Amino acid sequence: MAPVKNKPLTKTQLNQLKKKLQEERASLLFSGKVSADDFWLSMTEDVSDEVDAAVADYEGSHLLRFRNREVFYAKKIEKAIKQLESGEYGECKDCGEMIKFERLLARPTAEMCIQCKEEAEREESSNIYGRMSKSLAKTVDLSVGAAAR
Repeated sequence: MAPVKNKPLTKTQLNQLKKKLQEERASLLFSGKVSADDFWLSMTEDVSDEVDAAVADYEGSHLLRFRNREVFYAKKIEKAIKQLESGEYGECKDCGEMIKFERLLARPTAEMCIQCKEEAEREESSNIYGRMSKSLAKTVDLSVGAAAR
């Protein structure tokens, strides 16, 4: 039995997705306007002792992490908007089929259909490099009882 092809997105659906992408972009807290130095300067100005310095450093590192995640997401949003404008939006980068409208509505920056994404995640979880922390590049131990060690 041949796989069922998804229908191309309608103009109304494309407009709805473009609006959603623009709303997502507008809702970003930092949207690349704050530099890493701004975090450290604001977090270390009123430090009176070592505990305050440690708390400020901890908060600054978390804010910087959130900002970096937002910058990454903002780039994905811009890429999706450009693809939408060029007519390439909604096509799975692996199999070339159209991504279902419902998936794009839930995750407007999706680049893969749900079948390809699930397959990629299965491969990633069974691969030693897939179990590496994306931010720390350390191997994540997924064995039972690993947290207890």
